[in-house]
Amino acid sequence: MLNTLKSRMYISLLIFILVFATSFVMVYAYFQVQEQKGIMIQTGDFEVEMLISFNSTVIDINSPYYDQETGSVIINAYDSESENYVGNLNISFVVTSIVASRFRIKLQEEWTLTRHYLDQNPLYPIPDTVEVVYHTNHGSAYYPFSLLKLAPTFSPIYDLQGYAYLTEIIPKGDSTVIDFIQSGDGYNVRINEVFTETCYLHLDLMIDVVQANRFSEVWNIDPNFFN
Repeated sequence: MLNTLKSRMYISLLIFILVFATSFVMVYAYFQVQEQKGIMIQTGDFEVEMLISFNSTVIDINSPYYDQETGSVIINAYDSESENYVGNLNISFVVTSIVASRFRIKLQEEWTLTRHYLDQNPLYPIPDTVEVVYHTNHGSAYYPFSLLKLAPTFSPIYDLQGYAYLTEIIPKGDSTVIDFIQSGDGYNVRINEVFTETCYLHLDLMIDVVQANRFSEVWNIDPNFFN
């Protein structure tokens, strides 16, 4: 009887170890997959995964091209050989909501041009000059007043505050992929015997998702905005 009891205990212990080991592998695998994904935004009603990449290099919060202090993506706007060159940029979203929802986004861009003077007199050095670069509107293929190009499938409606609204309703319970930015134009810098220039874009994204039948009151826009 004692031997039988011991055998059952050994079997139970072995089963527990196998279950624990399997669970550990599954949890570890889950977090490994999560680490390869984009930047997550979650609330009780929806989840947005921001997929930002330079070609095959995916950006997460630990990337050297992500400024954690400002929450912005650092983009090289002048050197086509750099990994984070603006021409390699792709931005898309995966939106999952427990209710039918509306989606809008606004880009906050800071294009900074820096000029560094060469062969200076060490007694009278000329400090670097830094200026913010602004752009004209380049048409419907671009995000307004930007050199970033919209994905061909993204045809938004804009408001006066600069938000771009997805015209379709995101279905309840589905994961909807929204392709947003595909590439961008570089900024022409000057390099000569007197100075060299660099240009970087710091990009911040403002994302907003609301219940579809409450967009007017929450966003304070006309109920017929999408008609």
